[in-house]
Amino acid sequence: MKFFSDLISVAFIAGSALAETIELAYPTTGTTITRGKTLTVEVQRPLAPMGCYELGIGLTITSCATALSCPHPEAGPLGSVLYTGPFNPTAHQQGGYYQNFTVTIPDTDFLATGPGLFVLTHACLLGAGPYPLMESRSVDVTIV
Repeated sequence: MKFFSDLISVAFIAGSALAETIELAYPTTGTTITRGKTLTVEVQRPLAPMGCYELGIGLTITSCATALSCPHPEAGPLGSVLYTGPFNPTAHQQGGYYQNFTVTIPDTDFLATGPGLFVLTHACLLGAGPYPLMESRSVDVTIV
């Protein structure tokens, strides 16, 4: 009987985690990002926030030798940190829950022009337990 209740708990937590995902609405794949300029990043939560106690987000950008050599967000270095801090999405009539962040793209030799990877990392405590949830989203961009 305990096994069955544990199985239901795991299924509930997994389902809740899937429902709590975030999306990187902008920039999108293929966006050209200019070094030394500001960029408005839109982070969306497709569903109303339920049971996810926000820890925050991180926004990073890294350049890649080739488009195929960009690191996977969970496996490689994330590059230059553009923002770390609270994520407090608010409801909007169009677009659901989201928050915009204005960041400055560094103009340094560490961020080469060419292919790049823009990464959003999100962390929250999920459910009554709570359980840690960490997720990331990334898009391929061009750095000029």
